[in-house]
Amino acid sequence: MREKQLSIDIERGNWLVDVIDEHIDDGIYELVSPVKSTTLRLHDDHIYGFQYSIVGKTNSPFTIKLNDEVLAEGKIGDSGIKRGRGIL
Repeated sequence: MREKQLSIDIERGNWLVDVIDEHIDDGIYELVSPVKSTTLRLHDDHIYGFQYSIVGKTNSPFTIKLNDEVLAEGKIGDSGIKRGRGIL
């Protein structure tokens, strides 16, 4: 098992970031605003996914990282909402 730091860099807004194990989703969000970072304990032999939802001011930039690796980055769109998902 290895420990990694999950973080979001955003000036203002509200966010949810969920990490999902290939075997089970515990239903607990790893990052919920205003918390901007947390430590994850990841098994080497598992595949993990993530999903996020951010609400904020249009064109506000954000970056989601795992340690120094950028998982997602961009700007909040005209709707004031940005959602996405990916693989860790």
